Amino acid sequence: MIIKNNIPKIFCILGPTGIGKSYIAMELCKILPLEIISVDSGLIYRDLNIGTAKPSNLELKYFPHRLVNIINPNEFYSVKKFFINLIYELNDIIYIKKKIPLLVGGTMMYYNVLFNGLYLLPKSNYEIRSYINNLFHKFGNNYVYNILKKIDFYSYQNIHINDRYRIMRNLEVFYMTQKNISYFKNINKLNLNFKIYKIFFIPKNKNKLFKIVINRFYNMLSKGFEDEVLNLYVRGDLDINKPSIKCIGYKQMWLYIDKKISYLKMIEETISSTLNLIKRQLTWLKKWSSNFTIICDNNYEQEVSKIFNFIIKLIN
Repeated sequence: MIIKNNIPKIFCILGPTGIGKSYIAMELCKILPLEIISVDSGLIYRDLNIGTAKPSNLELKYFPHRLVNIINPNEFYSVKKFFINLIYELNDIIYIKKKIPLLVGGTMMYYNVLFNGLYLLPKSNYEIRSYINNLFHKFGNNYVYNILKKIDFYSYQNIHINDRYRIMRNLEVFYMTQKNISYFKNINKLNLNFKIYKIFFIPKNKNKLFKIVINRFYNMLSKGFEDEVLNLYVRGDLDINKPSIKCIGYKQMWLYIDKKISYLKMIEETISSTLNLIKRQLTWLKKWSSNFTIICDNNYEQEVSKIFNFIIKLIN
């Protein structure tokens, strides 16, 4: 049922945050032999629940999500680790459990490595990273960005000036090897041998989606989001620079608890960051081709039916 022409099939539901991907996925699991794999950089962390809109314990019991709650908030997780974990989960679902993988989430960098393969780059170097960090702090983004321009113009054209992580990684690889990152991308790459079907969720009305995610954040606040972040704050092993605390909402609430910003500013910055995330997610989707596109208007029953019909034709 799952394998046709000896090539395993996997399905991906992609779309901006707040559009209803998780709900649709769980509804599909009721009527199809699917297993969900989370493609979300926030859901990987234990104890980050309310602010990541993580499915409830009851939902996870009846609709298990793989790659959810797999690491502690003080641990580091990378695209490479996601790719390696993904391979294991896909093989287990397809070959052991004889089910169909359904990937759901909005972390587009994770999807990017799934669609385009993993580049095997040199390991990070702490001393070089510290040196580049000092350049950022001392001279600012523009100065470091211009260094990248001189050594790797192609990467410079494809990286935003405020994307410090990617700028740093490109410079780090060059300083370690005297070769730009494009060199390694051309010679060292791992791909997945699966037939990937992309299902895009596109909002019919973007402003309506904005209102939904704004209301969702206020609902998170009423559910005790501040207490959740306070519990993380007092642990003693976390700080504002940890990737987990950099998640949208957590960073802003952390700054409020740390008395760096006001409560109102925390709300404003969280909402602004979320809306910008949605815009970036939609920009990512424009780069990829879709196998099936749903123009979403919160008619979940109709959307489930459409995706069911799409999947069933491909697996029978």
